[in-house]
Amino acid sequence: MGTDNRFDFDVLIAGGGFAGVYCAQAIARRLPTAEARQRIAIVADHNYMVFQPMLAEVAGSSISPRHVVNPIRSLCRSVSVLRGAITDIDLPARTLALNAGLFTPNLTVRYNHLVLALGGIVDLSRVPGMPEHAFLMKSIGDAQELRGAVIDRLEEATLQRDEAAIKRLLTFVIVGGGYSGVETAGQILDLIQGINRFYPRIARRDYRVVLVHSGPHLLPEISEDLGRYCEKNISARGVEIFLNTRVTSMTASTVTLSDGRVFESHTVVSTVGNAPHPLLVDLCKKNNIPTEKARVITDESMRVQGFENLWAAGDCAAVPMAVKGAKPSAASPAGAAPASAGAAMSVSPFDPRKYCPSTAQFAYRQGICLGKNIAAILKGSSAPPHKFTFTGLGELASIGHQSAVADIMGLRFSGFIAWIMWRTIYLMKLPGLDRRLRVVIDWTLDLFFPRDITLLRARTTEVVQEVHLEKGDTIFHAGEPATSFYVVKSGRIELRDDTGPVMSICPGEHFGERALLHDRKWRFTATATEPTTLVSLEAKVFQAISGASASIHEFFEHSSQQYLSRQQIDSIKKTVSPEVLCLKCSDVMSKTPITLRTTDTLAQALATVVKHPFNSFPLLDANEKLIGLITQSQIYDALKDGDLTRESLVEKLAPCAIPTIQGATLIDDALETLMRSGRNKLLIADSDGKLQGVLTPIDLLGREGKPDL
Repeated sequence: MGTDNRFDFDVLIAGGGFAGVYCAQAIARRLPTAEARQRIAIVADHNYMVFQPMLAEVAGSSISPRHVVNPIRSLCRSVSVLRGAITDIDLPARTLALNAGLFTPNLTVRYNHLVLALGGIVDLSRVPGMPEHAFLMKSIGDAQELRGAVIDRLEEATLQRDEAAIKRLLTFVIVGGGYSGVETAGQILDLIQGINRFYPRIARRDYRVVLVHSGPHLLPEISEDLGRYCEKNISARGVEIFLNTRVTSMTASTVTLSDGRVFESHTVVSTVGNAPHPLLVDLCKKNNIPTEKARVITDESMRVQGFENLWAAGDCAAVPMAVKGAKPSAASPAGAAPASAGAAMSVSPFDPRKYCPSTAQFAYRQGICLGKNIAAILKGSSAPPHKFTFTGLGELASIGHQSAVADIMGLRFSGFIAWIMWRTIYLMKLPGLDRRLRVVIDWTLDLFFPRDITLLRARTTEVVQEVHLEKGDTIFHAGEPATSFYVVKSGRIELRDDTGPVMSICPGEHFGERALLHDRKWRFTATATEPTTLVSLEAKVFQAISGASASIHEFFEHSSQQYLSRQQIDSIKKTVSPEVLCLKCSDVMSKTPITLRTTDTLAQALATVVKHPFNSFPLLDANEKLIGLITQSQIYDALKDGDLTRESLVEKLAPCAIPTIQGATLIDDALETLMRSGRNKLLIADSDGKLQGVLTPIDLLGREGKPDL
């Protein structure tokens, strides 16, 4: 190893999942321990590996979350373990940048061989509302959070008197009918039925488990017959299944399907939305690495095409799939031609159009095969690397209530026998003897005692916080709990109440602060009037930021005043006489406003400010057209920061946007615009954009003669 925050390894494995861990183990077994620790390193965001096939059982509270994770340092004792977030990979320089944490400087790691085993991430941004409101099943934290949410919904339901609210609390929607979705639906139903005795006020008719799948049958990874059996089994137990259907949008309390059906639910679990790791996407783009559906294409030995020292395995790799039934022959020396056409045909053929599926059994074996290949290279072997010829042993899925479906070596099983097979096979694959014993104990206790209902919380997987909406999509309804703060990146959002449209939110503007700062309830319904992209900030993050700074809190308190209901606006208008409301703005405005011009210097602007100590001034261009508003603080900040001098022109400042209306506008409409804008003045301009005057509340106060307006 080097010094000065630099590490050097022969092999660097990026990723701590099945492929990365078993690759590291396979290399370490073939090298002396001391040598392996110096030459091999594995980099992972977490210091543990999750046994993904048992996550649903954690969510169902049938096994402890601690029993499906293993410390990577325990699994890979003979290699170096670097726990941190990879921020950049430089293939030409053969270096990797690593964020080591809050209190440790970033590291640069050099390597000779790099293994990409990064897996993927979750991106729910294509479904409006899903990033903010859906639960995931990607990590151990997600499984714990979902378990806690199910129990929490039961706790809340016992305190409700409203039947509609109870049904909404106890409707659980699972999106995706693959392994994870089916197993999660079965486990949630098992959990509710197993602990329902502790909630006597909740009847069987009160709770629903709904499974939404976009395909024609469940479990598309296995045969249609077993998928149909799964549907029949879990339907008989009470799971409602909707096939050939997608979720198109959701809010905190509603789920809208592609067929127009709407469910009222506070708990939606998404098992879809898998996306490539952004680091991998950037790496492939920079280095012209070939991909297949965002997975790195490799050859049969898992070497990335066109790169001698770059390898990939697991979910992020597109490894060619061997043809079932083909018998591999001994590999020929590198560069040697086959002795005959028959010899060439004896080598295991691969289907160039088909790649290995992204499942645990393939990632596990890919890691082992790749580890053997790299170990042989490190030991100086001239033999060609082994080809990955595994074609799968079968598929299993637990569907709850001591039932499962299985397709093993061409033989199909279902029911209790398949469930025993599922538990036996996955128990043997679970790393660590101690973990296996603990899981056996959990399963045994589960047969005799009710499931644990202790309400625990855990940190969940981060998701992309950019929300994409199509025209007509609703992001939330009035009365729903407020969960996020939003900024409009592009498009337009319309806020409506019972009386109709209230206001439009344009690009660069934000909304949500009033609800988050006060009662945490949305006052309006927010709908996209055109294709729109929003940036979403979680409520707890927003509140932490606004609570940490008095000036930020004051800013949001001020901006929140624009979100007034129709009743509030009408109430304020009643304090103004009807005669004044019928006047035109040109009748009431100040007709000789003090202005600044883009051709003025900051020195001239300062002189104007000293002579007329207003907080802000309209800014005009060389043609006397209105541009916006310049504030005192802008001038002060520009001079204080040294960005500009007193001789700099005012045009160097960025004017603030402010609502502009025409002189013929009635005071009735202008007053509403004034209140909606959160400003204390309106600019009056003619059709050519030239400033005519300024309207402030003082103008109305003077006209009305009521200082308590």
